[in-house]
Amino acid sequence: MERELAILMADLTGYTALTDVHGGESAARIVRKYMELVDRALCGRARIIQRVGDQVVIVSDNAEDVAATAIELNELASKEERFLSIHAGIHYGSIFEENDSLFGSTINVASRIMNLADHGQILCSSALVSEINNDARFTFQNFGTHRLKNVMQEIEVFELHCTVPPSARHVDPVCRMLIDPSRGDYVLTIDDKTYHFCSEHCRNLFQDSPGLFNA
Repeated sequence: MERELAILMADLTGYTALTDVHGGESAARIVRKYMELVDRALCGRARIIQRVGDQVVIVSDNAEDVAATAIELNELASKEERFLSIHAGIHYGSIFEENDSLFGSTINVASRIMNLADHGQILCSSALVSEINNDARFTFQNFGTHRLKNVMQEIEVFELHCTVPPSARHVDPVCRMLIDPSRGDYVLTIDDKTYHFCSEHCRNLFQDSPGLFNA
């Protein structure tokens, strides 16, 4: 059946780096926790339609429910110690759903928008923003017009701001985990810049070859 739906795609930022540094067991633990947070974040009629690795796909016929879910998931992830931030994309449009599988260009657009997002960022299409109809719970900031891969028309993108500022966290430049600086035991200062790490292992890797990592 084809109908108008809001679709949210959300990934863990830095999941590949974390897996490379800490191995499969740590990656599995992070994903298990992530899926718990996703379940807790669901609002209203929002439902999970797909889970693949560290990516989740959530849909609803109510755009507000999807936007609220994205905000809640982002805030839950930001409060976890030694976890990863999310990045997310939301679009609204026609989707064909069959046997819990989704088809249509709306899915492709949501995926491309997600790929534009950075740490802890939720990006939305103008179609999603229009569907929400100025709901006072949500604040959007223009993120510019973008040409997305395999999408014919340019898409105007907006950033959805969280209702509560996320807890202060630093990003481990090696494994990309979120680190609370007030609780961090592994710190390194190079050229007057201070870096926080999840472990001695990550600190040593960075100290040996800081140029290898995008800090």
